[in-house]
Amino acid sequence: MNVKPLSLPAFGAEISGQGGFFAAILRAPRVDGVEQPPFALIVSSAAAGEFRSAWGEYGKDVSGTTSRTDGKANTDAMALAECPAALRVRALDIEGHTDWYLPSLGELNSAAANVPELFSTDGWYWTSTQTSRTSAFVQDFEYGTSDWDGKGRGHRVRAVRRIQLDLLTA
Repeated sequence: MNVKPLSLPAFGAEISGQGGFFAAILRAPRVDGVEQPPFALIVSSAAAGEFRSAWGEYGKDVSGTTSRTDGKANTDAMALAECPAALRVRALDIEGHTDWYLPSLGELNSAAANVPELFSTDGWYWTSTQTSRTSAFVQDFEYGTSDWDGKGRGHRVRAVRRIQLDLLTA
């Protein structure tokens, strides 16, 4: 069987019609125990999908936000709990796409490894991964470190979305 390999764009390339830039290829979360195909992580431009916000209410545990790999599920849980960062990212419409979410710790770590130049080195970026009722993980793009901080603090948020790998070459 002859399988033609995908010819992928470079990390950081703007992907036409997808609302942003190619940041990573990641393993998709399992659905009902079934392995899913990998996906491409698209990072919005700073102009269209970056803002400052509190993660959520300091001291409020948000159930369903501890995944280090599934930012979409974390953001769904955050939105149900009316966390301001999730509500703002969910309201975004960039190039007709409304499926934006806050990246998980693993997703934002991947962006930090592959496309740090797309992010500001001034300050921290929130992830959707909660560490406790008082804090969530943040990512730095100057030194590439992750830490946690109080959920009531105002940090940067950068919207991301998932696309199928074949859409990278369409």
